[in-house]
Amino acid sequence: MTDDTVSIAINGTSHPILCGICKEPVAFIGEADAEPRQVGCAGCGNIDDVEQVARMTAEYAKDEGQMILNRMARDAARKSKFMTFEGKTAHDKAHRFIVDLKL
Repeated sequence: MTDDTVSIAINGTSHPILCGICKEPVAFIGEADAEPRQVGCAGCGNIDDVEQVARMTAEYAKDEGQMILNRMARDAARKSKFMTFEGKTAHDKAHRFIVDLKL
């Protein structure tokens, strides 16, 4: 990971933040210590302030964690005659900033 790549720590592990539009790693726009601190993807213009990017990425990680659990429950229910699963297994909204949890 390069020094200008922005990441988020989840359970003590650092994950790069990706643009939700083009899936490329995001970076600081301009100087990292300038106010307001802007982060995003210069290639596609998906840019916001660092606090908003952190909030959106944390929301995505929470949603993705739930989707992973739902897919595991769905797969377990498929193998069982006694269990059924009803729930979302894919995101129903677009996320501007995402993180690859690699779970």
